[in-house]
Amino acid sequence: MTGGTALLRLTEAGNAALGACAAPADDPGAQFNAVYMTYTPILRRIAIRKFGIPPKDADDLVQDVFATYLAQRAGVREVHPYLIGAICNASRQYRRRDEASPFSPRPEHRECGATPDDEVIDGVIRTLVLRTTLSRLGESCRETLEQFYLLGETTGAIAERRQTTTNYICRLLNYCRNRARSIYAAMSTGS
Repeated sequence: MTGGTALLRLTEAGNAALGACAAPADDPGAQFNAVYMTYTPILRRIAIRKFGIPPKDADDLVQDVFATYLAQRAGVREVHPYLIGAICNASRQYRRRDEASPFSPRPEHRECGATPDDEVIDGVIRTLVLRTTLSRLGESCRETLEQFYLLGETTGAIAERRQTTTNYICRLLNYCRNRARSIYAAMSTGS
C-alpha cells in the first residue's frame, strides 16, 4: 500500500469517527472530546510503533500533544495533519533527549513520514469501528460485552454481580452480539 493510500484510509476513518460522534458545533467541549477519543489511539500507536517510545511515555506525549492542541485550537486549520505532525515532533524530541542520555541504550531510529504503516492503520480502524459500535449499543449491552470480552469475566461472575442467572447473561450476550452485528452492518452500508 502506498503512503498516499494509507493516509487516505486513516483520514477517512478519522472523519467517519468524528462524524459518528456528532458533537454539536456550538459545544467546544464535546468537539474536543470527539477529537480526543478519535485520535488518542492513532497518536499513541505512532509514538510506540514508529519511534519505539515506551507505552507510559507515549501516553505522556499524547497528553502533551492534546494540551498544546487545546491551547492553540483556534489557530489549527486541519486537525488531522496538526496532530500527526505534533506527535511525530514530540516523539523525535523525546528520542533526541533519550539518545543524549549516557544511561540509555541507543534505540533503533525510525522515520515518521507522518504516515503510519498498514498494521497501525488497521488497528486504528478496528478500534474506531468498535468504539462507534459500542457507543450505539445500550448501556446494558455495552457493559455486558465489555465485562465478558474486554475484562474476561465469566458469565457466572457477571450473573452473580447482577443478581441474575447465567442463562439470562448468555441470552443477553447473544442478543448484544446480534445487535452489534446489525449496527456494524448498518455502518458498513452507510444507512
